[in-house]
Amino acid sequence: MKELQIKISCIIPTCNRGELLWQAIRSVLTQTKEPAEILVVNNGLEPVNLPPELAQHVAVYEIVRFAGAAQARNFGASLARGDYLAFLDDDDLWEASYLAKVEQAIYSGAKCTVARLDKLEGGNVQPFKNAHGKLSLNNLLVYNPGITGSNLAVAKEVFLKIGGFDPKLPPSEDKGLLVEFLKAGIAITALPEAQAIVRVHGGIRLSDAKRLAGGVFEFTRKYQSLMSWKQYLMNWLKIYRSRYDAGQALAFFPFVFLYVLFRILRLWQR
Repeated sequence: MKELQIKISCIIPTCNRGELLWQAIRSVLTQTKEPAEILVVNNGLEPVNLPPELAQHVAVYEIVRFAGAAQARNFGASLARGDYLAFLDDDDLWEASYLAKVEQAIYSGAKCTVARLDKLEGGNVQPFKNAHGKLSLNNLLVYNPGITGSNLAVAKEVFLKIGGFDPKLPPSEDKGLLVEFLKAGIAITALPEAQAIVRVHGGIRLSDAKRLAGGVFEFTRKYQSLMSWKQYLMNWLKIYRSRYDAGQALAFFPFVFLYVLFRILRLWQR
């Protein structure tokens, strides 16, 4: 019996990326598994101006300026015609067989896939993060083992059922999405052979220190009921460290208290 054709929609949120966006789209158009559609959702000030050879393959939508990547992804998901959604950030890339490998996982029953993350810097692609074997709830509550908006593919029905990305969590909304999948009893499939590529560049990224501090704070507040005291403590240490890196004023005594507890915890774990 011939297998049913799987329709995968590619959703790209964008905000003032210019040619980086063009390169992201080209990495989709060169896939060995053709996507059902490419939806670009713009929440930036600049209009999306694509070369004609790209524009003919892409549907562009405008939403509220600076609404954020989570809102842009959710908007695209609501319009997508595919049964599965593959997300790609506007400054990242997929290797040519990425969607083909996602499709094979879907044929095997996967509802949510997480690919390997590599990093493009100085013209060279280098290993970065691989979430294979690390996608447990305990791990996700403490750190990000390699999850971003560019290496996730999900079944649309399940994505909408759990409410999509939480706009209050940037840049932790991708990790929060997987927490919701696990809470709902839905397995997450790691794809270590599929490659998504994050690009190191001089533009603004969602993962700068200030945004990271805010995202971890909201993530901790939302999921603190699931955390052990150790996990809660480690998240607060991440918040303080990111606030310090962002140049924000810190309350001295709470920071020292957390740091001492953290050192005691590390000694206890040895």
